[in-house]
Amino acid sequence: MSHIGALEAGRVKPLTARGEATRDALIAATLAEIAELGYAGARVEQITARAGVGYGTFYKYFASKSDLVRTVMKEIYEDVFEHATSETQSSRPVSERVFLDLLASLRSFARHRETLIALDSAVGADPELAAHLATLQEHDVLEYAEILRTTPGYAPVADPYLVSLAVNSLGDEVARRWMRSAMFTGSDEQAVEIAQIITAMCLAVVANPQPAPPA
Repeated sequence: MSHIGALEAGRVKPLTARGEATRDALIAATLAEIAELGYAGARVEQITARAGVGYGTFYKYFASKSDLVRTVMKEIYEDVFEHATSETQSSRPVSERVFLDLLASLRSFARHRETLIALDSAVGADPELAAHLATLQEHDVLEYAEILRTTPGYAPVADPYLVSLAVNSLGDEVARRWMRSAMFTGSDEQAVEIAQIITAMCLAVVANPQPAPPA
């Protein structure tokens, strides 16, 4: 993603490589503090010391600790959704599109595993962050519902919003449980196998209309 210009969350993104490196160091330090001490225990003075910058530097880029977490959360969810819909407009059969999108999403979760685990800790400790996460997840549901509604090849069995809600919830929950599982290796083989399983479940509601059940 671009590191230039203003943010919806966060004070400002840096325009120089040095500024970007400082911002990234603050993000990494914050996530490390959260992982070690929990969200409540992570202090700005500890974060800046870990990042090797002055206390005031933190507030050049972020209004608060929660502001930083919201910023990271937004960037990661944008990355996950971008990869999870990368095949949507392709000419492949829908079954291949769904599989490749789910596989890309799982790869994103694996790539961001440590960060997502730290973010989940923060969300559990801060109702405002939980609400922000819910807003991001709702945005993804609405975006995918529009894909189901307008993209050739998709044939949702019910209201596209409800189908999108089910598919997004399934994919998100499976990915989260996978990355926390004792069996997690992060290997592409695991991701492929999980994507195959979820694809079989999702195709039944996104592309294979079934007769309505008896009244």
